[in-house]
Amino acid sequence: MKIPMQSLQQGAAAGVILVVLKLVAYLLGIEAMTSGWVGFGQLVLVVAGMFMACAMERKAVDGAFTFGEAFMAALVAAATTTFLGLGMDVVLGSIIDPELSSKMMAFTMQELETSGVFSMVPEDQVEGMLTDMEWAMKPAGQVLSWALGLLFWGVVSLIVGAIMKRSDPSQF
Repeated sequence: MKIPMQSLQQGAAAGVILVVLKLVAYLLGIEAMTSGWVGFGQLVLVVAGMFMACAMERKAVDGAFTFGEAFMAALVAAATTTFLGLGMDVVLGSIIDPELSSKMMAFTMQELETSGVFSMVPEDQVEGMLTDMEWAMKPAGQVLSWALGLLFWGVVSLIVGAIMKRSDPSQF
């Protein structure tokens, strides 16, 4: 099976835009980085990259563009885009601002205290939850989250593949 090159290119293009989005959010502050709008923008950007990759791959082939080909094109684009976003997250947290994870942790703690979540969770579970959150903000946790996130993007790729497939026009 060959790797769909248009998907890599479209995924990389969307990934560069995603990196810029993450950098702008970082420059605006922790509130912007954790904003629902930034998260929604990232989601829309990845899905748009998936559709563009499928459209480019479908245009490159004559005849049928099977569901499997459409699925693979969408998944490769999503993996490429999110991998570049992961790279930016690791660079931000490890090189540019090594204190970023502690800043995000402090902001998250403040938000959880304000919302009253801690009053509903037993004390022993709060400490375990905090330990898990700290680990998830480190590079190893981010890589694991990315790998598990590919399962989500696989489901989205199934949907995009079903939408973007094209039957062979020569068949009746």
